[in-house]
Amino acid sequence: MAKCQFKKGKGKTCSANAQVGKALCVFHDPGMAAKVQKARQAGGVSRARKVAALAADTPDHPLGNTQDVSALLAVSINQLRRGQLDPRMANAIGYLSSVLLRSLEQGSTEERLAKVEAILGLVMTSQELAPISTATNETPLRGF
Repeated sequence: MAKCQFKKGKGKTCSANAQVGKALCVFHDPGMAAKVQKARQAGGVSRARKVAALAADTPDHPLGNTQDVSALLAVSINQLRRGQLDPRMANAIGYLSSVLLRSLEQGSTEERLAKVEAILGLVMTSQELAPISTATNETPLRGF
């Protein structure tokens, strides 16, 4: 495809593709100026559209466990399907939900590990860990 022949500053030519059968692209063709301006305005209007979001006084959804997060996702999916929730917001909710689920999983794993260590008496104080870490120059394992 031929390139636009419009000369920009310092003698460089435009790198956009030329229109079929013409030497200029749509942006540099004087006959297309009105259409280009109208398209730019339409683009600005579509970007400025109101985002479908919840009202500010909407109560917070509980998010303390996986069932709560699943319920939020189900509600959000249905709101998205009805056009009540902006797709970008729904995408953010999905991403943040996955981060929250991983965090909840990690927290429960750490709690279970702490209980097991307490039962086995494997919890070491920072003073007990200091000689191990300096002698081996490695991060010590709990209880070893």
